[in-house]
Amino acid sequence: MTVKDKIVFSILVILILAGGYFQYMSGEMIKRMDELNQNDMKHVDVVHNEFREDLRILNLQFIGRGKHLQKAQRDIVANTKFIIATADSLSDMIGEVQYNLDEVEREVFNRFADVETDIADLEGDLRRLRSKTTQTLSEIQQKLTLLETDLNNISEKVFEKDKKEKK
Repeated sequence: MTVKDKIVFSILVILILAGGYFQYMSGEMIKRMDELNQNDMKHVDVVHNEFREDLRILNLQFIGRGKHLQKAQRDIVANTKFIIATADSLSDMIGEVQYNLDEVEREVFNRFADVETDIADLEGDLRRLRSKTTQTLSEIQQKLTLLETDLNNISEKVFEKDKKEKK
């Protein structure tokens, strides 16, 4: 496995881990939103049940038309205020979740930009190393050729000397 493969594999593992982390975070946010929706449904049911129960009791008691209508109007106003307060609270929570999601998105974008920069730097280093290696290999080949030439010259001289000595 080459250094380039190790680097690419390392970057891939880092990206997978980052993706897993952000998947986990979004899953947690979705669970929280589901919980908020369920709480909202419970609160709405509670408000509706309270209002209906009060209305039923008033109907049973039948306090008189004027008093009955005034009480029902006050209950409607109180329930409307409660619903508005609950909706505002939920709106604030939804805004906070949206802010967190935007923050996570910015963070992921910055991390990917950093990774891309690192990859570009590594590619440049790899190109320089490849060029240097090619140049060194070329120099070694030239020296090897010179050594072979010198060895052949020495061999020829030794061969000629042996020939002369035999004669």
